[in-house]
Parts: sequence; structure tokens; C-alpha cells
Amino acid sequence: MRTRRLSIIFQACFWFLIMALHLAMASNFFTFKMALFFAVPNIILGMTIFYLNSLWIFPRLFEKHRYGLYFVINLALLILLSHISFMVDGIIVRNFPISDFPSHLSWIFPYIRIFSLLMFIFFISLVFSLIRKVRVQDVTEKQLSKEKMNTEIQLLKAQINPHFIFNSMNNIYSLAYSKSDQAPEAILKLSEMLRYVYYDCNRDEVTLGAELEYIRNYIAFQQMKSPQKQTIILDTEGIDETFRIAPMLFIPFVENSFKYSKIEDLKDARVKIKLTTSGNELLFKITNTHPENGQSPGSGMGIENVRNRLELTYPGKCELAVKDENNIFEVVMKIERA
Repeated sequence: MRTRRLSIIFQACFWFLIMALHLAMASNFFTFKMALFFAVPNIILGMTIFYLNSLWIFPRLFEKHRYGLYFVINLALLILLSHISFMVDGIIVRNFPISDFPSHLSWIFPYIRIFSLLMFIFFISLVFSLIRKVRVQDVTEKQLSKEKMNTEIQLLKAQINPHFIFNSMNNIYSLAYSKSDQAPEAILKLSEMLRYVYYDCNRDEVTLGAELEYIRNYIAFQQMKSPQKQTIILDTEGIDETFRIAPMLFIPFVENSFKYSKIEDLKDARVKIKLTTSGNELLFKITNTHPENGQSPGSGMGIENVRNRLELTYPGKCELAVKDENNIFEVVMKIERA
């Protein structure tokens, strides 16, 4: 709406300028009244070349890369309109004689004058059409980019969710196979987690409290798998649980930390998760040990998915650092809320 208003203002100012220019040129040779008689039909012819070019010729020829035909047609139109103007000028002079009309002027002068003016209007029309084309292309590209971003985010979510389900079903299978009394509780927690994944995660954003509850359920689910005590630390002291973020950003790292640390089997394995918020910023940090000869935790598809989601969802407002040193894997994620 704003762009259209600016376009109308520009055109109104442009035609006012052309009228003033035409009157100033004609007043050097004619009286103001005669100059006005000449100006009005010439302005109408100028509008003809301007809008015929911008609304019809430009879209049908120039935008389809038929440049030669485009300029030939406009040149022919300029010559035709110049001839019409010359004939109109002659009619005005014959029907509205003025005593001080400079009759000694050659017929070629008014012809060149109107042709030059129409040529100027044509080039302004061309520039105007090019600017409008660039603006439309820019809007279209932004719309396509937004649609592409939304599609990619949905695809990335679709890759994350099945990964979670497979891991969870394996956990329940292990509990059921060992005839653990925790199997019913595990199924209940899985139900709560699936509800979060397939209902809440369909939104663009969720609260940090909802994401945190999911992580707590996941940790409890994980601890059911092993009878031995696991060293799992979740530090969330003083966080703002109303802080809104894109869903399922943390769980791939949480999954990886349990998987590659082999915390179910190794007594000295540990996982530490820390979440803090400060104003509009959120910090997520997770560290885990991993065996010296084990697979690198940074080689999974989940981390790359999260990195892509961050770039799409928080362009220029996120950081993701991954470090693997001395058998300790660390991920630090920073997000700035818009």
C-alpha cells in the first residue's frame, strides 16, 4: 500500500514537472496563453507514450527479452505521436491566431521540440518500469525464500521426530524385555513426549518451560533403561520458562550425549546440561564424556539439522559452537530472541 502511494505521488510530481518544463520552453516563443494551448495536448501525448510503454509494451516485449522489437516499436510510436503533436500545433495556430506569434520559425523546430520531450518521457517510463520490475522481483524472491525456509524447517522437523521415536521404542523394548516394573511408566512418559512432538511442535514457537519438561521426561525415560545410577546433571536455575523458542532445538544434542557417552554401560560417564536466560538471550550448553576409541558425537545427522534450522529460524541471531577435546564433547548454543 505504501509503495503504491509513493508511486502515485511520484507520477503526480513528474507530470507537474513536465507541464512546468513545457510551459517554460514554450513561453520563450509564445504568450502564456498560447503556451498553455500547446502544453495540454502535448502532455496528453506524453502520458500516452509513458503508460502505453510501462503497462503494455514493456511487459510484453522488454520483460520477454525482445529488446530489438521493443525499441523499434517505441521509436515508431514516438515518431507517430510527434507527428500528431505537430498537426495539433498547426490546428491551434490556425484557429487561435496571436499577433506576436513568431511566424518566421521553421516547421522543424516544433517537431524536434516535441520529439525530444516525448523521448525524455519515454526514458523516464523505461526507468520507472525497470524499477518496478526490480521491486516486484525482490518481493517475489523474498516470498519464495520464506516459503523455502518454511518447507525446509518442516522437513528438518520430520527428520528429527522419527529419530526420537525409534530411540524411544528401543528404550521401551529394553524395559519390556527385562520385565522391568518401569515399563508402564515409560509408556506413559512416551505418550506425553509424543503429544509434545506431534501437537506442540507443530507451532513455530513453544515456551522454554515446555521444551524443558520434554527434556526432563527424556532424562527420566533414559534413566529407566539402566539399573545403575547415571551421572546426569540438569541445571536450569533462574531461567525464564516463558521464553519462546523454536521447538526441538535441544533434543538432538541431548540424544547424542546419552548415545555417545555410553552412560548406560560406563560408570564414569557423565552428561551435564545447562540452560540460562538473560533478557532476550538464551544459552544452552551440554557436555558429555565419550570413550577414547568411540565414534565422535559430532558426526550425526541431528546436529547438522539443528544447525540448518538455526540458520533458517534465527538468521544473524544465533551461534552454535561444537568442541571435542580430551574425550569431552561440548555444544554451546546462543539464541537472541527477536
